[in-house]
Amino acid sequence: MLGVALGALDTAIANTALPAMATDLHAAAASSIWIINAYQLAVVATLLPFAALGDLVGPRRIFIGGLAGFTVASLLCTFAGSLPQLAVARALQGIGAGALMSVNIALIRLLYPPERLGRGVGLNALVVGVGFTIGPAVASLVLSVASWPWLFAINVPLGLLALAFAVPTLPRSPRRGHGFDRVAAVLTAITFAALILALGSGAQRAAWPLVAAPLAVTLVAGALLLRRQAGHP
Repeated sequence: MLGVALGALDTAIANTALPAMATDLHAAAASSIWIINAYQLAVVATLLPFAALGDLVGPRRIFIGGLAGFTVASLLCTFAGSLPQLAVARALQGIGAGALMSVNIALIRLLYPPERLGRGVGLNALVVGVGFTIGPAVASLVLSVASWPWLFAINVPLGLLALAFAVPTLPRSPRRGHGFDRVAAVLTAITFAALILALGSGAQRAAWPLVAAPLAVTLVAGALLLRRQAGHP
């Protein structure tokens, strides 16, 4: 739950601090939106591929790997000295968040007995909802007493604490016999990342080619994905 809370919180926490980040990094307001976009694109692009990979190698491995990656990326965000560095670190952070969010329900299914599964799923939904909701308030509180890098620095001890609980306690599950379709995973990542990019560009009233190009990529990659998956058992 702590890992899931960190992933949800960081989806919303940077929004409030965006003007302060842009000023400190000497970045244009229009360019600073990539601090948000990089995280969101990475999460959405990796959710389904990581879920499929977790079904193959076990959700425990994916969750712990994602949590470790998220923690390291948070440290990189803390020491980022330019907008490109922060955007890349945020993308890595999003990949970690995508990994841990993709298998959290699978882990809940392994942790809770069938008659109490609804409680586990409800708690998970509560944690995600609270994380999204309190993100701006937490950011405002931190910014009132410290600079924006601390928004990411606080993830490091919390991530290490979550890892300390996760490594010895999360249940193991047997490996599945089926393979992992790398081509479908790449097409899935491209389809959803391009879709989010198109929607984001449209919401920001970007020039029409910046909306049409990723939308075209979405349609082509999505059609190729559907064609590849058609009839798959």
